[in-house]
Amino acid sequence: MENQQLLPTKSFSDTNQEIFQIEGFWYLALHMESIAAFRSEFEPRKDDILLASFIKTGTTWLKALCYNILDEEENDILAKENPHDVVPTLDVAFLRDHVQHLLLNSPPGRSRLLHTHLPCSYLPEKVRSSPWGCKLVYVARNPKDTLVSLWHFLNRNFRADDADRPFPLERAVETFCSGVMVWGPFYEHVVGYWEESKKRPDEVLFLKYEDLCRNPEEQVRKLASFLGRETSIDVEKVLWLSSLNRLKELEVNKDDVVEKGKYARNSTFFRTGTVGDWKNYLTPDMARRIDSLTQVKLQGTGLSFDDE
Repeated sequence: MENQQLLPTKSFSDTNQEIFQIEGFWYLALHMESIAAFRSEFEPRKDDILLASFIKTGTTWLKALCYNILDEEENDILAKENPHDVVPTLDVAFLRDHVQHLLLNSPPGRSRLLHTHLPCSYLPEKVRSSPWGCKLVYVARNPKDTLVSLWHFLNRNFRADDADRPFPLERAVETFCSGVMVWGPFYEHVVGYWEESKKRPDEVLFLKYEDLCRNPEEQVRKLASFLGRETSIDVEKVLWLSSLNRLKELEVNKDDVVEKGKYARNSTFFRTGTVGDWKNYLTPDMARRIDSLTQVKLQGTGLSFDDE
């Protein structure tokens, strides 16, 4: 990976976490070694399913849904393990022992379910080859809900011992709009995958979190069809097993101990998952600022987000 001493460097919002800029996107310093290994050493298989997302856009739910769609043995591992341990994020955890075991010991013919937060342009070359090295599913979310969810996530992980003094929401808005944030900027991240899904619809599926919430049965069937499981799943069962309300009540997801080297507590991956929750937090001026930026950034792409 590029010499970190030569890369643009900033502090991520008020977290005191150092981030580096590479090819227009920002990455946490603590992830750099894993990102480098993922990009240089990952060997995709045609039957791999690679999930992708910007942070706080529905990653946990997407991991749960895809795991349960692919789980032919119906052993409900998610009753005992957090979705982020069952479906590892390779740019964060590629070098960890349990991830290496998964990558090296999964039998041929059984899909490996994996995840990344990397932008499309920075995925390993073997993934982005033509045709793609594996299938990819991307989930996107309304930018205002993404921002509010991220703000809560940071407060619960980096201000857990000082909950009465959350990070200023005004600063969170500024950080989001500037794009100087981990995995950011948001709009370029989303548009990169959106454009790829239009070019390669058989290889890249683009989902919206709001569509998953409003039409879950239809979207799960669409997802199952893309994964080659449309005739072998019980949609209602998949939705129940993957329900955030169910998962957040499981003992493993009430645990506030950071396990397996994750930088976030299991419980903090579950909040409300509500569409339109931003209305409870953002001022009209904040909302207008983000809406104006969204209009500029998405102009001409054909992509839009609902506000409800």
